[in-house]
Amino acid sequence: MKALLLTPPAPRLWNPATAEEDLLPSKTWVPLGIAYLTSALRANAVETVFRDLHRETWPEVAALLERERPDLVGISCFTLGRINADRLASEARRVLPEARIVVGGPHATFFPEHVLANPAVDVVVLGEGEETIVELVACFERGGDLADVPGLALRTGNGVVRTRARERSTDLDGLAFPAYDAFDLAEYKSPEIPERYRDLVGTHILSSRGCPFHCGFCSVNRFFEGRWSRRSPANVADEVERLITDLGVGHVYFSDDLFTLDRQRILDLCREISDRGLRFAWMAETRVDLVDAELLARMREAGCYRIYYGVESGSPRVLKAANKGFTADQVREAFAKTHEAGIEPCCFLMVGNPGETPETIEETVALIREIRPATMPILGINTLLPASPQYDRAKEAGLISDGYWLGGDAPPPYTLEHDVDDLIYLQMLLTRGIAPQVYEQLCAMGFDEKYFLMRRMAKGMDRRA
Repeated sequence: MKALLLTPPAPRLWNPATAEEDLLPSKTWVPLGIAYLTSALRANAVETVFRDLHRETWPEVAALLERERPDLVGISCFTLGRINADRLASEARRVLPEARIVVGGPHATFFPEHVLANPAVDVVVLGEGEETIVELVACFERGGDLADVPGLALRTGNGVVRTRARERSTDLDGLAFPAYDAFDLAEYKSPEIPERYRDLVGTHILSSRGCPFHCGFCSVNRFFEGRWSRRSPANVADEVERLITDLGVGHVYFSDDLFTLDRQRILDLCREISDRGLRFAWMAETRVDLVDAELLARMREAGCYRIYYGVESGSPRVLKAANKGFTADQVREAFAKTHEAGIEPCCFLMVGNPGETPETIEETVALIREIRPATMPILGINTLLPASPQYDRAKEAGLISDGYWLGGDAPPPYTLEHDVDDLIYLQMLLTRGIAPQVYEQLCAMGFDEKYFLMRRMAKGMDRRA
C-alpha cells in the first residue's frame, strides 16, 4: 500500500489590488505532524510520500494526486484550515475514487462527526496518530475490521462511532525522528525569529507534547487528555545532531508548550548539547513559574538566546480568571532572572479574558514597562478555540454552538463579557501603552481608542433609549 500524507493549501487572502484571492501567508511552521506520521509508516515498510500544500493551487493539488496515485490519502486538519482540509478530501476522492481517505489532527479529533459528514472521508484518526496510522494501514492491507483498531472514529449505519481509546506512553523515545526530505527548510521562517538568525537553516523541534495545566482559553490539555509526554535528553540531542550534520541546521525553535516542565530533563539536555559540541542558536517557550537562575544559566551556555513566556495579562484578577496558575510577581521574577542570564525574555499577551477592563489593561501596561521584554509582545484578542474551558462556557451561555465550525468563518472572539468593539477598544488601549509606534500607525489609518469608545457610548445610548 502506498500512502500520501498532506497538509491542505492555506486559505487565500483577498488582494484589493487585483480583486482576487491570491495573497498567501508565508510558511512559518514545519508541519511536524505529517513528518512524524511519515517516519512511522516508513519504519513499518509502508511506501509513504508527504507534502506540505501550503502554497499550492487546487490544479496543482489535483496534478499531485494524479501523479502519485496513492492507495491512502492522509490529511491534517486544524481548526483554521478545516474548510480546505474538507475540500482536499473531496478533491482526493474525485481524482482517486478507490483510495482510502483518512483525516486527523486537532480539529478532526474534536469534531469527527463534522469531518465524517463529508462522504469522501472514510475514517478519522483521534489524537496522536503514529501508532494508529500504522495499525490502520495494516488493517486495510489485510482486509480487517476497522472496529478492532483503537483510536478511530468511523461512520456506521447508526451514525459515527469511536473505537476503544488508545493507551499512550508518556515516553516518546520510541518514535522515529520526523522525516524532512519533502521540505525545503529555507522556506520556513517563523515571525518570532529575529533578523540576525533568519539566514540560518532552521526548524522546529518538539522535545515534549502536551500540558497538564488548564488555562481557560487553551485546548492543548484536552487534545492530549491531560497527559504530558517527553523525550529523553539523549534522544533530543541525537535529532539535533542529525539535523546539524545532514541538513546544515543552525537554528532550532523548541516549540513545546512547556519546554521546562521537567527541570532536570532540560539541565541534562543542556549538558548533552555542550558535551557533544553542538553549535546552534535556539529558542523555546515555557511558563514563568518553570524557570530559575541556574536553569536559565545552563540554557544560555547551551545556546539558548530567547524564551517566550505566555504572560497574557498583568492583572492578578485576569490571571486568576484565566486560570493561569501563576502571579504577576512570578512574571517579574522570571523576566528579571532571564535578563540576568543573558537570554532575551519575550511574551505573549491577550486581551479579553474574563474580568478584563480598562483598569486591568493599565495593570498590564505597567507590568510590561517594568519587565522590559526584549521585543514587542505578541498581542492577540482572546479567541474561542474548540474544547477549551472558555469555549464550553460560551456554549452553555448560547454564545456559540458546535455547528459554528461547519461554516467557513474564523474562530470568533470570546464575547461573553465584551462585544467586538469593546475588545478592539481594550486592545487599542494596550497597544498605546506598550507599543506607541504601532499605535501611531493605527491612528494614522483612522483607528484609535476614541473611535471605539464613541461606538461603545453610542451602543450604551441605544440600550437606554
